[in-house]
Amino acid sequence: MTVGVADSRARRDLTGPAKPSPKVINGPLRRGRLFGLRVGQLVATQVAVVALAVGAVNGPVGFLAGAVVALAVLALTWLRVRRRWAFEWLGVGLRFGGRRHSAGADAGPAALLRFLAPGARVEQIDLAGDPAAVLVDGYGVTAVLELGDPAGLLAEDAPAVPSPASLLPSAEAEVPPVLIQLLLTGAPAPSLRAGAGTPANSYRQLTEGRLLGHSRALLAVRVLRAEGWSEPELRRALAGLTRKLVRRLSAVGAHPLGEAAALRVVAELAHDGGVGSAQESWSSLRVGGLAQSTFRLRRWPDLRVETSRRLLSRLLTLPAAATTVSLTAGPQAAHGPTPLDVTIRLAAPEPATLATAAQALRKLLSAERAAAQRLDGEHLHGLFATLPLGGRPSALPGVAADGVQPAERLEGLHLQIGASGLMLGRNRQGNPVVIRLFRPEQTRALVIGGVRCAQLVCLRAMALGARVVVQTARPRAWEPFVRGAAVPGESIAVVPPGRAIEIVPGSALHPILLVVDIGPVGADSRAGDGWQTTLIVRDEFAAADVDVASRADLLILQPLRPEEATLIGGALGLGEVAQWMTRIRPDMVGVVNRRAVRWAALAHTPIETQLIGPPGR
Repeated sequence: MTVGVADSRARRDLTGPAKPSPKVINGPLRRGRLFGLRVGQLVATQVAVVALAVGAVNGPVGFLAGAVVALAVLALTWLRVRRRWAFEWLGVGLRFGGRRHSAGADAGPAALLRFLAPGARVEQIDLAGDPAAVLVDGYGVTAVLELGDPAGLLAEDAPAVPSPASLLPSAEAEVPPVLIQLLLTGAPAPSLRAGAGTPANSYRQLTEGRLLGHSRALLAVRVLRAEGWSEPELRRALAGLTRKLVRRLSAVGAHPLGEAAALRVVAELAHDGGVGSAQESWSSLRVGGLAQSTFRLRRWPDLRVETSRRLLSRLLTLPAAATTVSLTAGPQAAHGPTPLDVTIRLAAPEPATLATAAQALRKLLSAERAAAQRLDGEHLHGLFATLPLGGRPSALPGVAADGVQPAERLEGLHLQIGASGLMLGRNRQGNPVVIRLFRPEQTRALVIGGVRCAQLVCLRAMALGARVVVQTARPRAWEPFVRGAAVPGESIAVVPPGRAIEIVPGSALHPILLVVDIGPVGADSRAGDGWQTTLIVRDEFAAADVDVASRADLLILQPLRPEEATLIGGALGLGEVAQWMTRIRPDMVGVVNRRAVRWAALAHTPIETQLIGPPGR
C-alpha cells in the first residue's frame, strides 16, 4: 500500500472535515489483479510454457525436465486448497517455519508483547497533563483508549461507538497515515467453566442467555511511520489525534491507558494468566491455558438485514470461553474505499471445545451469507490483530490482502455492547438490573439482610465462572448450599474465622468471590488484586457497621428496619431515599453505589428457590 504524504509541516485538524462517502464496494479489496487473476499467476504460466518449450528443443531428457518444472510451477500457481492458492500456502509455511513459536510463562506481559512484536516497547507520553502509554515498534506509535467505564459497578447500556473508519483523519489532512482499531471482547453467561451444573442451569433460566458475563471495548490509535515524518512529529501527531478522539467520544467515555494498565490489558485480552507458556502451532495457539484460534472475515454480510447489523454482538455470545473481534480501518484513501480488516479470535479450555465454538462461528456467518478464513499458520498474526496494538498495514507480508474489506461496508453495523455482568434482578419495567461484581480492580461489597441473599449472589457469580471461598462462623447455614451448588470438579471452599486463606489471583474469566460471614468486621482498606470481590454478610445493620458501609464500593440492601435505614442514610448521604428501603417488598433489594440507587426484584428461579429458599430477609 502506497500512501502519499505531503512534506509541508503546517498541521490541519487531525480529524479533518467529513468527505462524501465513496461508492460502496460489495466485495473485498483486490490488489494486483487483472480480470480477476493475479498478475503473478499469468507471469508464472508464461514461465511454465517457456520451460516446456526450452525443454522440447533439447531432446527427450530436456523435454522431461522442462515438463517437471512446468508442472511444478503450474501446481504452485493454479492449485487451490481451502480457498488459497498453493503459492500462498508456501509463503505462509515459510514464514511460519522462520519465526519463534513459544514464549516463557513467567516473564510477564512485556515478554508476551516481545513475542508478538519483536523489538516493541511501551513508553509514556504526556496527554494534556496526564501520562499515557505509547507502544513503539517498527511500524509506528500507538495509544490505547479504554471505552466506557470498566470499573463502574452499575452496568448499563453504553451509547453506540462510531465506526473506526469514521474516526480516521481526512485524506486531505497533512498528518502521517493512521490506523484506527476498535476492539470488542466478551464472555458468555453462563460461562464454560460453569458447565451444565446447578449455577449454570439456574442462571440460564434467569437471563435466557441474553446477557454477557463480561465485556470490554478498546480503541487503539496507530500513527504509521512514513517518509518525511520524524519520530517527534509522529508522537505529536498521535497526541493531538488522541486528544481529539477523547473529546469526540465524550458521550461514550474514553480515556488513555497508562503504561502498567496498557500492559495489563494486553495480557488480559490474550488470556495470559501466567499458566503455561504461549505456544503457537499451525492450526491454533495456546496462551494462559486456553486454546485459541483466529479467523479473518473474507465475505461481509448484507447489512440491509437487521440480524446482520447486530452481527458483532451475536459473535460475542458464541459458546467459547471468550470471543474477541477486531476492526482495523485505514489508512484513509485519497481515492477509493478505505481498507478494513476484521479479525475474530475464539478461546476455549480444550481443543474439542474450541472446535465446537469454531463450528458455531461458521454456522452463524453462513446464516448471514458471510464467511471467515481460519488463519492456519498465521495465528500469531491473528493474535496480534486481536489485541489493542493498533494493527498492521494490510499490505505487509503475513496479512492476506484478500481479507481486506472496504470500510464503507461498516455503514449500518451496530457497534454497541449491552450491559454485561451479574444479573441481580429486574426493575419495574422488567429490564435486567446488572452489576459488575467483578472488575479490573478490587471490589468491596456489603449485603444487609442475611445469608440467603448472599447465597443467591454466590450462585449467580458461579455461573459467571467465579471461584467462591466462604469464611463463616456458621458452617451449618452454608453446608446445604455448598453441596447443592458445587460445580463438578470444583468445590466451594469453606473456612472458619481466623484461618489464613490462600487465594490464587483472579482473572476476567475466572474471578474470585470471598464471602466474609463472621459477624461485625472492620473495614478492610488494604489494596487488593483486580478481579477479586470481598462480600461481607450482615444479618442486621448496627452502628459498628457504619465504617464498613461507608468504605464499601457496592451495597445490596434487603428491606431495612427504620433504625437501620436512618444509620445507612446518614452514613451514605442518601437522605429520604434510605427510608424507601423500609417499604420495598420482601423479594426486592436496593443497590447502592456512590449515592446512585437502583431497585431490583430478585426474580429468583425455581432452582434457587429449591436450593436456597425464599430470598426474603
